[in-house]
Amino acid sequence: MLTLMTDLGGTGDLTLSSGAISDTWGPDMLTVLHTVSTLPEWSVVAAGNDVQITGVTDDPARQEALNTSFNAANMLPGLNGNADITLRVPILPATALTPILQEVADCGPLELAGAPAPGYSSDATVTVSGNVASDATQTALSEALAVAIGTRTLALDTEVLNPTLCLIADVLPAVAPGSVQIDLLNGADGSVSPDGRFTVGDNPVIDIVIPADMTEGYLFISAVDVSGNVFHLLPNLFRAENSVAALRDGASGAVTLRVAYPLADAADGSKLAFDVDDSTLGKTQIVAINADSQMFGGLRPTTESAGGYAQALKDRSGTVRSLDSRTLPPSHRDPTWIANWQSDQKCK
Repeated sequence: MLTLMTDLGGTGDLTLSSGAISDTWGPDMLTVLHTVSTLPEWSVVAAGNDVQITGVTDDPARQEALNTSFNAANMLPGLNGNADITLRVPILPATALTPILQEVADCGPLELAGAPAPGYSSDATVTVSGNVASDATQTALSEALAVAIGTRTLALDTEVLNPTLCLIADVLPAVAPGSVQIDLLNGADGSVSPDGRFTVGDNPVIDIVIPADMTEGYLFISAVDVSGNVFHLLPNLFRAENSVAALRDGASGAVTLRVAYPLADAADGSKLAFDVDDSTLGKTQIVAINADSQMFGGLRPTTESAGGYAQALKDRSGTVRSLDSRTLPPSHRDPTWIANWQSDQKCK
C-alpha cells in the first residue's frame, strides 16, 4: 500500500493496529486509491474499515460521480464511510472570452465590463456590455458564453438595436462619453418625457445640455431612425454654427441648447420641428459628437441615408473628443418617433 502511494506521487502514513477488518479490505482500498488518484488533490484516511475520502476536482460531473459512488449507501461492501469531493473551477482569464465576443458582435464592439485582472473565479459574474442588432444575436451570445464560463454567472448588459442603428454604431469612434445630456420634452405642453417614449401625433422637443467642462471644439448632433434616415440637428441649414464657444455665447457652466422645437415655434420655417406618425417602426438614437474641428468639411444635408452618413464618419477628419448617445424606445404602438420633419420646404 505504501509503495502504491509513493508510485502515485503522494505520501502515506501507516500505523499498526489491532482488530478485525473485512476480508475485502485490501482490494477495496486499492479500488478507492486507483479511483481518486486521478484527482489533482486527494486524501484517503482509513481506520480499520472506516474510510474518509476527500479531494478536489474541476469537473462537476466527476465531483457528483465520486460523491455518489463513495457515499454511505454505495460504499464498497468491505468499507464504511463517505467521500467529500469539492469543486474548484480554475480561474478563467478574460482573454479566453474575447474571441467569442468578437465572433458574435454585429453592432459595434462587445466588452467585458469590470473584468478582474487575474481572471474570473468559479463564483464570479461575467458582465458583457454593448449593443447587438437583434434578439437572435443576443441569444447566440448568451448560449456561446454559457458554455465557456461554466459555473459562473452571466449578466448581459446589452441593448438590442436594429441594423440601421448598428450600421452607424460600427463606424462611430471608440471614445469616452463627454457627459452631454440629451433631454426630451413634449412640444404640446413642455412637459419632460423621462423615458423618451412618444405616441402617434406627439411633437417631441430635443434639448442638448452642454456640460460645464466642455468649452472647446465643435458639436455634431444627429438622430438616426430605423427606416435608414439620419437627421442632422446640428449643424444644418437652420443653424450652421456649431462651435462650442459660439453656442455658449459667453455663458459658463452647463448650457442648454434646443435642437428640435415645438411645432408652433417652427411655423415660420426657421427651425426644425417634427411630429410622430406610424409610417416607420423601431428605435431611434440621438448621437452627440464633440470634435476638435469641422469633421466633414462642410454642412451635411439636413436629411441623408444612414449609409451616406456612415461613409462620412469613416472619412471624417480631425479628432473626436467625446461621444454621447441616447437610444429612445418605440411607443406602446411601436412607431418610431422620427417622422415628418419640417423644413423650409414643408412647414406645418
